[in-house]
Amino acid sequence: VRIGMHEHDAKQSGLNIDVRFTDTSGWYSNYRIGETAGATKILIDKNTDLIIGAHLFGHDYAEVANTISLAMKHGLTTKQIKSTTATYPSTGSDLASML
Repeated sequence: VRIGMHEHDAKQSGLNIDVRFTDTSGWYSNYRIGETAGATKILIDKNTDLIIGAHLFGHDYAEVANTISLAMKHGLTTKQIKSTTATYPSTGSDLASML
């Protein structure tokens, strides 16, 4: 799943970005359903703390994609996203650790 900007485009546009890559293949949310692969790359504007893009690879990451899309549409910062509660264990609960 890809949402928002690609890393290359964000850098070319002059944005000051933080690229947060996370290998989620060994995480419990994947282990509990028998998955062995997973990774995320989330692009964050360092000046605003807003997510400007994300690339998600893994089973059931639609849940994470929906949350990121909602956050991007409504201007939620990563700090605000991390302050929310998600049910555990779920891929949605992993989002705070990906940020």
